[in-house]
Amino acid sequence: MPSGQIFTPIEDHRVFKAILVQLEDAITAGQLVAGDRLPSERELAQQFNVARTSVREALRVLEALGVVRVRPGPEHGAIVIAEPASALGDLLQFQLALRHISVGSFVEFRLVIETWSASAAAEQASVEGIDQIQELVEQMKENGLDASGFQVLDAEFHLAIAQLSGNDLLVLILQGLRHAIERIMLEATTAADDWAAVRLRLVSEHEAILDAIRARDGTLASDLMQRHIDLFYRSSATSPAA
Repeated sequence: MPSGQIFTPIEDHRVFKAILVQLEDAITAGQLVAGDRLPSERELAQQFNVARTSVREALRVLEALGVVRVRPGPEHGAIVIAEPASALGDLLQFQLALRHISVGSFVEFRLVIETWSASAAAEQASVEGIDQIQELVEQMKENGLDASGFQVLDAEFHLAIAQLSGNDLLVLILQGLRHAIERIMLEATTAADDWAAVRLRLVSEHEAILDAIRARDGTLASDLMQRHIDLFYRSSATSPAA
């Protein structure tokens, strides 16, 4: 736990929000990093000059966001962690389940970020990164691979391309989207009349995207990614029109 007092007393009536802002500022400034233990609820309440219930409420929100892990008991405090993608994924799954976000909107968002991702990856891809993606494609070709196993490799394929783009925020977003993507894809692939044929088509599309990235052709990589994602959803039971 960092030594000394890093928080200041709160006088504003919006106590809960003010606590969140100070904790965010401390993390952004590097005063708190992953692995650090926050002071206990009692100590935080004293530093902020607020009731412990306000501190507890703020910590619960940060835990839900994947920023801290709260230990039970009033004296144990919380530990700063680095798992925001998990919280984002949980939120998206609930929103999709409740129909607050339509599958169509979800697909459109994927098209925007992943076509850019493929283009950027073609400009910056390293040999090691390309080899990693090639290995994923080879695993997709293995006989006996079912839809569930394929969708895990598919998610890794798209995430690896995002990592090649060099954009950390994009990687974070795709990590957060991963569970929702896997669920929708699994629903579609298990409902396919001929899974073997679908798998062959998807592998062929993956290889074409990888070849474009390897050739440093960002325009082609982007176009192929757009067709790949659009065709999959339009030909599946989870069509954006659904």
